[in-house]
Amino acid sequence: MSAGWLRTLSFLLLIIIWELSALIAQSRVLPDPWAVALVFFDHLVHGSLIYDLGITLWRVIAAFVLAMVIGTVIGILMGLRKRLDILLDGWLILFLNIPALVTIILCYVWFGLTEVAAILAVSLNKFPNVIVTLREGTRAVDHDLLQVAQVFRVGPRKTFFKFFLPQLYPYIMVAARSGIALIWKIVLVVEL
Repeated sequence: MSAGWLRTLSFLLLIIIWELSALIAQSRVLPDPWAVALVFFDHLVHGSLIYDLGITLWRVIAAFVLAMVIGTVIGILMGLRKRLDILLDGWLILFLNIPALVTIILCYVWFGLTEVAAILAVSLNKFPNVIVTLREGTRAVDHDLLQVAQVFRVGPRKTFFKFFLPQLYPYIMVAARSGIALIWKIVLVVEL
């Protein structure tokens, strides 16, 4: 059986389990797939789904970009500067251990029920993961390659973009992939 058929079978199995669970549970607790599909298409036809999805996507993209840019810069600096790493490491551990719900509530208390609070809450939950990933990536950079660039008198800007940054691409991609999944989950909590 091909991978496509297995995925289709898996999806159908999910629908069957969902339908059976909805029959056992009350409809208010767990609506059946057809009821959800009807509401989905109703919202799609009347346009509210597209509008709401647009707002959610805006929050996801804004929080993702903010977390990736700031987290990448801080992570690289912490990987390059030992004193900065020691200075910020305690803060990093603290932020890694704060539950997402606590951050969301605090942002709403401090900034009100605004877009800024929502995006900031989501970004604050992602910053530490990006920082850790990029800090470790920076520590793993091949310094011999950077010395070769220095021997051949390559300028600092070109060294950064041609020798240093390409070594960080796998770490940036890991942070981005894990980040987008985490941000989607947190945005959904923020929107409740």
